[in-house]
Amino acid sequence: MENSAQSKLMVLPGVHASRLGNERDIYIYLPAGYDDDPSVRYPVLYMHVGQHVFEPSKPSGESWGMHRVADRLLAEGLVRPIIIVAVEHKYEDGTSEYFHDLYAYPIRCVGELYEHFLIEELKPIVDRGFRTLPDAEHTALMGSSAAGIATYNIGLRRPDVFGMLGILSPFFVQVDPGTLEETPQYRLYPYNDGQKIWMDIGGAEGFFMPSHVRSVAENMQQAGWKQGEELYYYLDMEAAHSEWDWSRRAHMPLLHFFGEAADVSVLALEGDGIVGVDGPVVVVNAVAALHNGIRFSLLRADYQTDNPDVLGISPDGRLLPRKPGTATIVCRYGGQEAARMYTVVERLSETVVVELEIRVPDTTPEDAEIYATFGVPKLGKGLYGGTVSLPRGLTFDFLITRGYDKEEVDRDFGRMPYRRLVTDEDKRVVYTVHNWIDLRPDTGREEEI
Repeated sequence: MENSAQSKLMVLPGVHASRLGNERDIYIYLPAGYDDDPSVRYPVLYMHVGQHVFEPSKPSGESWGMHRVADRLLAEGLVRPIIIVAVEHKYEDGTSEYFHDLYAYPIRCVGELYEHFLIEELKPIVDRGFRTLPDAEHTALMGSSAAGIATYNIGLRRPDVFGMLGILSPFFVQVDPGTLEETPQYRLYPYNDGQKIWMDIGGAEGFFMPSHVRSVAENMQQAGWKQGEELYYYLDMEAAHSEWDWSRRAHMPLLHFFGEAADVSVLALEGDGIVGVDGPVVVVNAVAALHNGIRFSLLRADYQTDNPDVLGISPDGRLLPRKPGTATIVCRYGGQEAARMYTVVERLSETVVVELEIRVPDTTPEDAEIYATFGVPKLGKGLYGGTVSLPRGLTFDFLITRGYDKEEVDRDFGRMPYRRLVTDEDKRVVYTVHNWIDLRPDTGREEEI
C-alpha cells in the first residue's frame, strides 16, 4: 500500500518467536525514495503493539498513524528518512511480554523472552532484508503504557542495540484505586553514555501520574543524562492515555532522534496556580518550546520569587508555600523567560471524595464488570457506582468500558468524546452509557471484532 508521499507499508507475516512459542506479523514502513538509490541505508525505529502503529485495527478507529507522522516530518525536512518496524502484540499473552519483573499483578513476566525475540531474531531479519544502519547509534525503540516500560527495560539493558528510546506514558507505578497504595514496577539503571531518551506523560491519564514519570526522569538526569541534549521529559497537560494522544506528540521523539538540535523559542509555566501550606506537593510544569517543534518540561531551571515569605521554589520547580498570599514566580532557561502569579491558601486536602453513578443499557450482560479507568462496583440492575477517595489534582480522560475493545459509544454507535473527571474538589458525577461498541441492542449479543 502507498500513500500520497510515496512511502510504502508492507507486512512480514507470521514471524516466529522461538522462546515465546508464538508467531506475529511485522508491519514495515519504508520512506519515500527508498527504492530510488540502492546505496542509501536508513536508521530504524522499532515500535511495539504494531497493529496500532499505522492504520487502525481497533473498533474505535484509533491508531498512531506513524506513516503520516514520518511522511510530514520528512516532507518538511525536519528529520532524515527512517524505516519503521512495528511489532504485533499477542493479546492472548496479556502484558506479560512487556514486563521483565516487578509487575504488581500476578502474571508470568516474560519480558526477557520478548527482548530475545526483538534483538536476536527479528532485528537480524530486518537488517538482512532491508537497507538499515544496524548499529545502536541509528536504532531506536518506542512504545507507550506497558510497552513504554518494555522500551525502558529493554533499551536500558541493551544500549549496545538501541541508542534511542521513546518512552511514552510508561506504566511505572501501579496505584490501587481502593487504597491508593502505590507499587513501583521499575528499577533504576546506570547512565549509558550518548543514549537519547524521550520520556513523556499526559496530564489527563488519571492513575498514570505525572509525578511517577517525572521522578524516573529526575533519577535519569541525576545518573548523567543531560536535559535538553540526551534527555527530554514532557508533561502534556491535556493528553489522555490513548493512541490519539500518543500520535499527537509522536513527532517530538522522532525530532529528538532523527532531527537537528534547535534553540528555545518560548517558555511557559503550566499547571496548578493554587497551592496549600498544608497540602499536596505542587510542581511547576515549565515548558520550553524549541524552534523545531519539540516541547519539553524542565526538570531543573533558574527560578526566582518576588515574595519569598509567601512562596519559595526549588531549582526542580517544586513550590514551597509558607503562608497565605500571592507571589510571582519567574523562570529563566535557554535565553528565555516566563512569569506567573500563584495563590497560596492555608490548606488543601490530599484527597477528594467522588460519588459516582453509572447507568448502563439493557444490553449490558448481567455479570459485566464496568471500568471508568478503575473498577466500579455493581449496585443493581443497570446501575453501577459508589464512593471513591482520589488524590487531589488528577485529571481522568476516559471512556466507560467493560474491558478491552468493549467501550461505550453514542446512541448511533458512533465514537464518544472522552469524559473528563477532575479531582479538584468533592463532587457527585452521574454518567449514562447509551451503547457498547461490541453489542447491538436488537440482539443483545457480542459482535465479532
